[in-house]
Amino acid sequence: MSRAKNNVIYIGYVLSSVALLLFSYTQVDLNLTLSRVSMLQGAEKAFQHIGYFERPLATSFYVGIVVMLFTVYYVLLTGTKKGSISSAMIWRVIFVVTALLVLSYPAAFSYDFFNYMFTAKTVLVYHQNPYVVTPLQFAGLDPWTNFMRWTHLTTAYTPLWIGLSLLPYVLGFGYFILVMFAMKCMVAGFYLLACWAITRVATSIDGKKQAHVLALFALNPLILIESLVSGHNDIVLVAFALLSVGMYVQKDMLKAWFFLACSIAAKFMTISMIPVYLFRRGRQYMLGAMFFGLLIVLVRREFLPWYWVWILPFVALNFEKVKLVRFAALVSFGLVLSYAPYTYFGEYSKVEQLWKTWIIWGSVFLGAFSFLLPTGGSSHRPRTY
Repeated sequence: MSRAKNNVIYIGYVLSSVALLLFSYTQVDLNLTLSRVSMLQGAEKAFQHIGYFERPLATSFYVGIVVMLFTVYYVLLTGTKKGSISSAMIWRVIFVVTALLVLSYPAAFSYDFFNYMFTAKTVLVYHQNPYVVTPLQFAGLDPWTNFMRWTHLTTAYTPLWIGLSLLPYVLGFGYFILVMFAMKCMVAGFYLLACWAITRVATSIDGKKQAHVLALFALNPLILIESLVSGHNDIVLVAFALLSVGMYVQKDMLKAWFFLACSIAAKFMTISMIPVYLFRRGRQYMLGAMFFGLLIVLVRREFLPWYWVWILPFVALNFEKVKLVRFAALVSFGLVLSYAPYTYFGEYSKVEQLWKTWIIWGSVFLGAFSFLLPTGGSSHRPRTY
């Protein structure tokens, strides 16, 4: 039975990943042609037709994929919680999902990825300071600006991230499609690094729950979409943070501070963990610090789905808090589903924003309400640090 369940989970992730991969190409910008090969161009236009001119159908596909992903995620977690699914099985799924989703179109849900690419191009090709010039200044000169967003703004990324983004541009020889996939491979590499790092920390908490912790984080559909599809650089922050926590657990504070500094240098969010390190507190305080940092951001900005990437690894490290895990999963579902209104309306209109807001905050309130429900959890308490 266990082997049959494993096969169902494996097939479920493969099928849903293939479906997500194919769906991503329905969102290719109409101003962008990915290939010069006529047959591939025909396929691209067919996918674009669904995404742009059959929006109710595209939305139905997307919602179906989301439901499929979270269903198989739930089945997976029930197995890892009971100890019937091994870490080896989880890694098998992680590798196949990574191999599939790294091939997806990165701007299906956010155009930030193209800004990563253009920032590297600004430095290496135009020899300009991306903190001073905007992509809009290259309009008419560079065709990439035709399918980018936020071209009127200078870069918001840290020097460390800009430095990291230069390597994929060099490896791609400046060709758009090669740079795009080189950048995606780099982000996927950080995703795999984060997966490895969290298993090391999980072993220090409770070795028997390593598979459960890894599954909670690595195969959450929001993590997969924001890291492997959209390619957001938040996973870089997470990877360095988890490396830091691993050193913190081993009481190697010099390395812990070094990796925390790298995490902050990648994206400032983990600066909220400094007090936790100074006062030598445990993982519950780390989670609290990250929640506090998120709340500070939300005071000034809307709740964007990839912000939840900051929180999920620390939820996974507090896996024994069943109500918290349930809350995080429900919020993840709402955030992933919040892309559906844009898929349906095709623009950031007031109606789209209203639907998006209701979906996101509805999931938050539903998750908060779930704290009132019983858990049925065990009394087993893992080690703390």
